[in-house]
Amino acid sequence: MTRTSARSRSTVRAIALGALVLGLAAGCGADSGSDEAPAVEGPGASEQEDAGTADDDTASAGASDEGAASDDGATSDDGGEAPAAGAATLPEDADLATEQLPITAEKAVEIGLGAAGGGELVQIEIDHDDDVWEWELEIVDGGRQHDLDIDATSGEVTEHDQDDDDDQDPAVDVTSPMPYAEAIEIALGQEQGRVSGWDLSSDDGRIRYTIDIDRSGGDDVEVEVDVETGEVRVDD
Repeated sequence: MTRTSARSRSTVRAIALGALVLGLAAGCGADSGSDEAPAVEGPGASEQEDAGTADDDTASAGASDEGAASDDGATSDDGGEAPAAGAATLPEDADLATEQLPITAEKAVEIGLGAAGGGELVQIEIDHDDDVWEWELEIVDGGRQHDLDIDATSGEVTEHDQDDDDDQDPAVDVTSPMPYAEAIEIALGQEQGRVSGWDLSSDDGRIRYTIDIDRSGGDDVEVEVDVETGEVRVDD
């Protein structure tokens, strides 16, 4: 009886010691896990990561689209491409020796012949009148005279009168045998100043340019240049 009791007490102590060891081991495992939270694995975590990435991509795309829209808006606000610098209206005191009108003499002749339905140019003049630079053309077609005013900035035909022609003046050409730029250069070699206008026409069968020059002293002078001979005459 005594031997059996001793064996039972020994067995109980062994069980208790084993339980203590297991308890200590469990406590150590819990402490070591408290330093760093375990990573969450599984489908939920993957979906959250993908959603975050998608949000970032959407934000970047939105910013890019907004920038493109802003650029497009700047273009549309201007109503398309900016006009050419040469299309600006020249001031009244412009020097035609150094500045070019938006509608050149050649273009004005083309517009005038189109409006008249053909014919020959017998006179052309450029000057500043009624706050605008204006070409004045005389075109003859089959005994019919066309007097046209053309806005030198827009090219608009602002006046077109017709009448019978009995003068039979010779045709003139702003490019041959003497271009108007050459006639202006010759005139300035004779008289210095600002070229405020010019005219190409005929007188007694002789074709000549008349260049209007404003001298620095305030007075003006006309310099005539014969297109055939280059002869110069100054008319004060």
